[in-house]
Amino acid sequence: MDFNFDFPSIILLCLLNSILQTTGQNFWKISPNRNSRPEEKKIKIIWCTISPEEQQKCLNFSMANERDKIRVGYDTVIIECQQASNKEECMIMLDEEKATMTTLDAGAVFVGGRFHSLVPIAQEILEGGHTYHYAVAVIRKGTLDYVTSLNQLRGRRACFAGVETFAGWVLPINTLMKEGGMEIIDCNNHVKSASNYFGPSCAVNILTDKYNPIGDNSDKLCQICIGKIPGGRCTESDPYAGYEGAFRCLLEAGEIAFLKHNTVPEVLAAMEFASLTADSFELFCKDGTRRPISEYLACNWGKVPSDAIVTSSAVPFEDRIKLQKFLLKFAEKYPKTNRTSASIGQNTNNNDYQNPYDRNGQNENQNPYDQNRQNENQYDQFGNRINRYKRQDYNPYGRNGYDNSQDQYNNRPTAPNDNNQNDPFARDPYNINREQFGVNIDPYGSDVRYNTNQDIGNQAPVDANRFLGNNQTNVTYYEVFSLFESVPRYGIHGNLLFQDATRGISPVPENLQTYTNFLGDSLNTIMGVRDCPVAKMTMCVTSDAENNKCVKMRTALKAQLLKPEMECYKAHSQIHCMQAIRAGTADVAVLDASDVYTAGLNFELVPFLSEVYNLEEPEYYVVAVAKESDPSTELTYLKNKNTCHGGINTAAGWVYPLAFLISNGWIRPYGCNSIRAAAEYFTKSCVPGAISTEYNTGVPYDNMCDLCHGASYRYCRRDASEDYYGHTGAFRCLVEGGGDVAFVKHTTVFENTGGKKREWWTRDNLNDDYELLCPDGTRAEINEYVKCNLGKVKANAIVTRRGYGNNDTQINSYINLFMYAQTFYGRKFSDEFSFSMFSSEPPFADLIFQDATTQLKVIEPNKRHYSDYLGSDFMRARRIVDCHASSDRISASLVLLTIPIFYFLFV
Repeated sequence: MDFNFDFPSIILLCLLNSILQTTGQNFWKISPNRNSRPEEKKIKIIWCTISPEEQQKCLNFSMANERDKIRVGYDTVIIECQQASNKEECMIMLDEEKATMTTLDAGAVFVGGRFHSLVPIAQEILEGGHTYHYAVAVIRKGTLDYVTSLNQLRGRRACFAGVETFAGWVLPINTLMKEGGMEIIDCNNHVKSASNYFGPSCAVNILTDKYNPIGDNSDKLCQICIGKIPGGRCTESDPYAGYEGAFRCLLEAGEIAFLKHNTVPEVLAAMEFASLTADSFELFCKDGTRRPISEYLACNWGKVPSDAIVTSSAVPFEDRIKLQKFLLKFAEKYPKTNRTSASIGQNTNNNDYQNPYDRNGQNENQNPYDQNRQNENQYDQFGNRINRYKRQDYNPYGRNGYDNSQDQYNNRPTAPNDNNQNDPFARDPYNINREQFGVNIDPYGSDVRYNTNQDIGNQAPVDANRFLGNNQTNVTYYEVFSLFESVPRYGIHGNLLFQDATRGISPVPENLQTYTNFLGDSLNTIMGVRDCPVAKMTMCVTSDAENNKCVKMRTALKAQLLKPEMECYKAHSQIHCMQAIRAGTADVAVLDASDVYTAGLNFELVPFLSEVYNLEEPEYYVVAVAKESDPSTELTYLKNKNTCHGGINTAAGWVYPLAFLISNGWIRPYGCNSIRAAAEYFTKSCVPGAISTEYNTGVPYDNMCDLCHGASYRYCRRDASEDYYGHTGAFRCLVEGGGDVAFVKHTTVFENTGGKKREWWTRDNLNDDYELLCPDGTRAEINEYVKCNLGKVKANAIVTRRGYGNNDTQINSYINLFMYAQTFYGRKFSDEFSFSMFSSEPPFADLIFQDATTQLKVIEPNKRHYSDYLGSDFMRARRIVDCHASSDRISASLVLLTIPIFYFLFV
């Protein structure tokens, strides 16, 4: 037979042959590996604990897991335990990835999510399949008969589980704020409000840094705590800590305790309180009535989410799913039991706990852990299924499982002992049962070869006596480990690792794995205790650079949930800011001492906070600085010199220098027209604002701006847009701008010499390159400002309007906000990841606050009139240089002061 092939046919046959050869080669390459065992993976879980008892339970948990080889897919887990001092430290460890998981109360879930980037991945299921409980107030029966309303709880001795516990603090405090007459004393510290409301009480952690950031909390809520360990009183180590501790506090010292609805029955079930019954206590309802402990549904203060298991948000979602699956396996493997007799050597295999709910809280009407059912050869001694031919659901999110007469791989069990049929590793795990990890075995499976110590080769179960301690007198606790059991196995303290009332674990879906979504409406309660009677505070600034810093400050304060909420308003000058504050458009502004004078005199504004530099009081020295290389310049004769000033009508840059020169006769005064006096005495100057009609209502003198550096509209402006504005600007004018003398505050030279700044104009500056000009015509070193200065002046201050009837609520709220702001952001140096109130981004300086500021100090109420704050020396100096200065509170005798006397006062 003849075969005629054309060229395309030959090419097609060759291509087909190549494909067949390649397929065959790949088939034979793959087939030998189909019976090989995939590599096992071990996942390490570091569980954070907070007490020695909890650490011991965690170690037992770890040993039980090591014994039982709990597996999800190909993965096994190693559990390690890391003890911290409290939950706050646990949150930090999780945030820093030094730990993997821990359980948190709903209130702590907020703290962990908001401040430590933690996410809830699972939640405890309580009796009845619920994921919530009720907050209740408990009193001893027959007490507080005269208390018939929430308002009458004022002054009572209260017992709290701890600050930020939801049922034991957040919910009752929020309720009392809204319905019980609790005043908000501090917008950013509800502990102060509670301290003012209750009598001596116990609420652990109120004195920790987190809840006492500025260190002024009263110890009133610690007075009935009883901790004896050094450093343990009123902390989580106190016997009155937690819900059990709050109940103990009620028995021994308190009058009312805020608990969960199941706290009393659980605690009374312990041997320690065997002599007490629930009839000895009653619930205090929000309407002032009483109910029995069992009637919590009709007498509670609100619903509370059950505890959550959290991890770091840095954990990928795929790994979170693995953690969820392991948690579900743990809950199934080590369920709630009543096996408390292990310590006396009895047979602990009996499990009488009847749990009608599965891991998702669904009623199954059958209990796989019932001892009677274990004899049906469907469950082993640990409650695990051993009939491996019944397929079950692997999905942790609630799909209903089903039975199948075939095995889990849809194979007929014709040869159950044939490893090729039943060994899950003998089949391709990626073609059969494509689950989350591509594994062909049940991740929640009952195959005892993966969940208990069994000989996989011969299917023979290991002797149960090895694990359960039958007929033995010394039994290790982990051999009968229960995840949800604490008392008396580990001592008198319950709720270790998990709540003892927990019946299972419910995974949190991906869309709820944020603290806001997890908490839902409960978040409103948490934010409710942070309410502030003053909603916002608007700060007025005068330049784009200051506005940018203001926006960053607003963001930083919001990150710490500080109230009132801060907003920013940009004005075109300090005078405009004063007008805006008086009109209510803005609320606060940071002003120079001389501007404080103007604000108080013309706009009725009051200073309430002042900056503090390196002196003990909120004040600074005004100094005249000259170059060491220019010995001809002296303070007693500056005629025809070039001068640098921080701004027109500023205290250090204008008022004190001009008052000194005019009062001592070095400059012709022209009455009180200091601008004309300076323009005719100096050759060139930079006095930002000198040609502005807001500050100079007379004739403008151009030579007062000849040395200024600003471009276009920024030229000689009295704000940060002018390079030579302010103390640092005046010093820069001396360094590079042709000035012979600069009038600044005593810290300015130190701030801009010796390599402290990176700007090019500061790089070669040394302290020794500059000297101070003294009033007697001599010179002094830069650090001798105490003896060589033009006088002391009050520091910059934050001002606001008086308000109707001298309303102190707003002023106190503003003070509170700034005090907390400097606690969180008062450091001197910032970077791209942090904010600093008292530093400025290059090339700017002294934005909003002076860079030399170390702290803010509250001005006493009796010193908040501008003249009382500024003092008589400043008032006298301002009168000399300002034709429109007020004589308010200045005695007539001051007018008669002679020039030598004024000179003496300034020196």
